Amino acid sequence: MRNESYRIKNIILRGVTLVIANLLINGAVNASIYALIALGFSLTFGVAGIVNLYHGAYYMVGAYLAYFFISIGIPAFFSVILSLLSVMLIGVFLMKYPILYLQRKGESIYILILTLGSAYFTQYLFKLVFGTSHYSIKPFYDQSMLLLGEIIPGSRIFAFFVSVVSIVIVMFFINKTKFGKLILATSQDKYAAQLLGVNTSLIFIVTSALSAGLSGLAGIVISPFLSINLGMWLPTLIKAFSIVILGGLGSIWGSILAAIFMAYLEQFVALVWTSSMTEVVFLVIVFLFLVFKPTGFMGKKVA
Repeated sequence: MRNESYRIKNIILRGVTLVIANLLINGAVNASIYALIALGFSLTFGVAGIVNLYHGAYYMVGAYLAYFFISIGIPAFFSVILSLLSVMLIGVFLMKYPILYLQRKGESIYILILTLGSAYFTQYLFKLVFGTSHYSIKPFYDQSMLLLGEIIPGSRIFAFFVSVVSIVIVMFFINKTKFGKLILATSQDKYAAQLLGVNTSLIFIVTSALSAGLSGLAGIVISPFLSINLGMWLPTLIKAFSIVILGGLGSIWGSILAAIFMAYLEQFVALVWTSSMTEVVFLVIVFLFLVFKPTGFMGKKVA
């Protein structure tokens, strides 16, 4: 009887351990991807003062283009490069022409309408080209790893590694390079930067390309283990917006911290409730922050 009780306790303990391990590992992978997406969103707002509602569409476009290029026989590495360049060109076009034009005219509300409408138009265009089927691509890396008793697929390891390395590279670029310091200067005071001779329009365009590339890259690395579909951009936009609000508008480190918080919250909600309610929970938390702590984790108070 005692042996049976001991065996049951071991089974329960092992089950709890596996659940915790799954939560920790998947939370870390998701946090790295969310941070990658939110970093781009935060950059665009922090530098240009623009809320780009097309940001989730960059994620979708990156995933679909990677699938398309690979499906026509282009090697995976070159497919990723082509997809990233294409997404970044879209980011440059949107910023250089309609967004900057509307910003100069002081039409911020029309920027929101334009970017959101463009996202829906892209969704419709992709529906005509790809149909409504769901797609995926072969893993870029397929060597699994055993960690904390949990088998981690190679595709998730690759997504985590690429996301973290990309974030580190972007942070180094912004904080340590001459052009990156111009980006920081513009984010702090674009009018003062203009007086000092900084081409702020160029800064905005480069930042938009970087932002689009980060979101597009996130869409690419998740493609082997998450479905590529027409509706994938909107939940991504909601998450990115939620993370940036929580982190503090324009705060890069705040966005990274909020991405970690939201990723683990998502895992917890899925565990104790249902994964379909995560976006609702995100929006509720955003609302509470906007009411009680509008500056987020690391945002600055506006005088």
